[in-house]
Amino acid sequence: MTHRVPDALPTLSAGSHDSTNGEACVMEYVSLLAGEEWSDRPDCTHELLAHEARTVNDLLRESDRSRLVPLIGRLFGTTDDSPTLRARLRLAQARQVMALLEPAARPAVIAAVQRAESLIDADDAAVTVHDAFTDAMQFPITHGDLDGEHVEFHERMARIFPFALSPDLGVAEAYALAALVIAHKVAASGECRADCGNSPARARRMVKDLSGLIDVYDEVTGRLVREVTADEIRELADSLS
Repeated sequence: MTHRVPDALPTLSAGSHDSTNGEACVMEYVSLLAGEEWSDRPDCTHELLAHEARTVNDLLRESDRSRLVPLIGRLFGTTDDSPTLRARLRLAQARQVMALLEPAARPAVIAAVQRAESLIDADDAAVTVHDAFTDAMQFPITHGDLDGEHVEFHERMARIFPFALSPDLGVAEAYALAALVIAHKVAASGECRADCGNSPARARRMVKDLSGLIDVYDEVTGRLVREVTADEIRELADSLS
């Protein structure tokens, strides 16, 4: 559904919105500032980054959602895509989860990350997407001492691979996804030191993680981003009023 441009800058809030109700999720805000039609899936943002932005937007408490404001100007203009970029983004996510683990529990994730990295610039016909999927699905989860909500979060995140399967999924990206799955499975086994069971705390950390993913996008693509200033936002508000 196409919506008209709002009459004034909306307030960041959870969920998707009509442009007339005075509220917007972070990606609707991006579509507005990028000059696109109102949408929470604007063409100007890489699909993986947009998904993470929508997720953290909805998870954040109202009092914390302003933490996303500095990222709005960095999210639009992320239109490049390639198998290498997607693999690098998934590897960054795996490393973000690995950083939460007890150091002694990291070797399996390190090995999975290194395996995926070795395939980014190599054409290894001996491995397939199915091999990566099998490695991810067969990696075990053992019982640890985390609380149930904490374990449930990592177990849910470890089920990402089937949803990411597509004809465009390359081998390097598949192994990067396997590394991400393995990281969450190790975390679910009781080795996570973070507060993932606390949704507000997890959401605040996810803002930092999203910023890190945008850093990876910029590094891989060579994008030079210009920050949107407060004066420019005020000028946009004036032009819409």
